[in-house]
Amino acid sequence: MSDSELLKKLASLVEPGKSGSDLRAKPINESWRPHSEIDENGGYVVSTPRTAGSIPDAAELLKEAGLDPNSWEVTSVRKSRWQVYGGDYLEAFRLNLVPAGTTSETKLDVEKLCEQISKWKPTKPVGSVSGPLSYMVVASDQQIGKRVGDTGTAEIVDRFYRGTSEAVERAKELRKIGRKFGTIVLALPGDHVEGIVSQKGKLQGQAASDLGITEQVRVARRLLIAQIKALAPLCEELIVPVVNGNHDEATRQVVADPADGWNTEIASSVEDVCAENQYLSHVKFRYPAKSHQTLAVDINGVMLGLFHGHQAGNNSNATEKYLDGQSGGQTALGGCDLWVSGHYHNFRCIDYGNRFWAQAPTLDGGSDWFRDKTGKEAQPGMLTMVIGKDYDPRRDLCVLRLPR
Repeated sequence: MSDSELLKKLASLVEPGKSGSDLRAKPINESWRPHSEIDENGGYVVSTPRTAGSIPDAAELLKEAGLDPNSWEVTSVRKSRWQVYGGDYLEAFRLNLVPAGTTSETKLDVEKLCEQISKWKPTKPVGSVSGPLSYMVVASDQQIGKRVGDTGTAEIVDRFYRGTSEAVERAKELRKIGRKFGTIVLALPGDHVEGIVSQKGKLQGQAASDLGITEQVRVARRLLIAQIKALAPLCEELIVPVVNGNHDEATRQVVADPADGWNTEIASSVEDVCAENQYLSHVKFRYPAKSHQTLAVDINGVMLGLFHGHQAGNNSNATEKYLDGQSGGQTALGGCDLWVSGHYHNFRCIDYGNRFWAQAPTLDGGSDWFRDKTGKEAQPGMLTMVIGKDYDPRRDLCVLRLPR
């Protein structure tokens, strides 16, 4: 037996048997080709290409996909147009669908909801508002419009009411034990609305959202006004720092400015309202610079760094590495004394020497997908703390637990 034959024989003895993983062959599913993704909760259909200008009705497109037009409702339509070899143009249509009757059964009465918001009255203000410290309230991941099982925006609004009322009561408790703060910070780390861009546009269906995007923004705006009206009488200055989250993105079809999203639009609209009200003239808003999605704000000598958290990666453990990078790069965010973020829907905090990072819980109702995947479930809540120069932010940190 030659040396080469011996080596082959030895290799065959070493191998345990057939090794390596089988790979499932997946056809290339280019967005312009006719295809569909449908389950019992809805989905979408992409039509066959047509000559530009020939607009079919929805029933025709549903029949083309083998669906009964009487069994499905179209929630939105998107048209794609492209030029083929030879100069002609073709068009295809994407229809987002929900089961028939879903819209009428689950559509939230947004006007009734807004009327309820306008009638809500905050707790009466306390006395003296002066002091060197600052009281911070973090309202993160409200995701107005999100549906989870049988719950949705109405339950999020209820948690908002309770959280804001408890934040006011917490302010009273802190003053009673001698915490003198003249400034309140209402931090908005992002994902103010559910939006329509996450999960490849699937959030546009009524199974995932009970409000359209303009309705989500309208409700969020009115809730923010109510929250400001509750907190403004308690302080000499109310600062509202704002960054956008991934759900706040207006589009992913083009590269958009991360500083300009739904959260900044909601806040800037409320800023216009405050500017017209003499009793809210002490409310100040701060936004990221153009092309940035993080913010550093000097709060009476404490550098507060605000970021949503999706920049870090797929889990909150990656946030430490993200902050290490920001610190090493000597960015404005990296130089902060205190960092606040959201995104991961659960409370977490870590010491960084004499610096501190706190991750805020969420106001939304959770995620069935996350619970099924991990067995874990985050508790809704609103984060509060007292900050000040040479004052330990852990001393009075409190998570206001809210009902699911």
